[in-house]
Amino acid sequence: MASILLFASIFLTLLFTFTNGMKDGCNVAATTIASRSLSRRSSLLIVCVSEFSGPFLFGIPVALTIAKGILHTELLSQGVQSLMMLFCGILGALVWNILTWVFRMPTSSSFALVGGLIGPALYNFGSDAVPWKLFLLKVVGALFLSPLLGIAFGFLVFRVMALLLRDAHFNINGVIKKIQLVSLAILGLSHGSNDAQKTMGTIALLLYFSGKTEGIVVDPWVKLASIGALTAGIALGGTKIIKTVGYDIFRLRPIHSLASHIASAIILLVSNVVGTPVSTTQIISSSVMGVGSAFRRKSIRWSLIFTILWSWILTIPLTASIAILFTIIMGKFLI
Repeated sequence: MASILLFASIFLTLLFTFTNGMKDGCNVAATTIASRSLSRRSSLLIVCVSEFSGPFLFGIPVALTIAKGILHTELLSQGVQSLMMLFCGILGALVWNILTWVFRMPTSSSFALVGGLIGPALYNFGSDAVPWKLFLLKVVGALFLSPLLGIAFGFLVFRVMALLLRDAHFNINGVIKKIQLVSLAILGLSHGSNDAQKTMGTIALLLYFSGKTEGIVVDPWVKLASIGALTAGIALGGTKIIKTVGYDIFRLRPIHSLASHIASAIILLVSNVVGTPVSTTQIISSSVMGVGSAFRRKSIRWSLIFTILWSWILTIPLTASIAILFTIIMGKFLI
């Protein structure tokens, strides 16, 4: 039973990562495509190559945060119950990702994973299952702070760029488009490192609770599988979310795209260094909001912004609830 649960859970985790690539990964290219700085094919090719390279350059500090900062592994026992808890949590996060992808909502896969993992843990083991101090500070704190930083950085970066380029000739757009080749690659490296590591940390938890490893470790095959699933999702899907982030918030030009790249890359690079899991969807979406506010507030579709904000707030409790529902159903099924 434990082996079947382990295999099924790893499969679901990689499938979740694939949907993460379809949602979050394609957001990396959304502004470049929408501003017509690069073609869709060129943008996604750059993102795929850089995303695959990211985890090899930045190490795995985020993976260790996911593995040790969401659940109290010292208090939870190894065995079928813990594996079932993780299986239902991952399934809940996957269902949420699919639903929000269908409805073109740029919600956070990171929030979904966190909510999915803590829901069944709290249901099965109570409040002691979560290391609250580390969880609130390094996980939830970073996830909720990052979109605020995205708005602020997007606003400031665009204002600085607008000031520096106020007397520039229209031909400067050609230079800005070329610079985005570099900014897009940096953003892809940062996102690939942060999001692939979340999968690595989850699989490390699965291997630990199944008794396959004595501690929280990330084997080479786990790293490759996680990166491969994320990159495949980016390559094969994501046009729904690209439209929402790239076209629906406000009409982007090359300078807006570059400003959002710079703002987002700064936050993601710092997050990778300190090992905090953040949401690329939130960061890029919020940086676009910040850029739009600095450019012309009336150009932003504020009704869409409020919908996105509510989806961010509700993701963790709703995903946790879905995962708990699966836990109850699976518990009755096994009994």
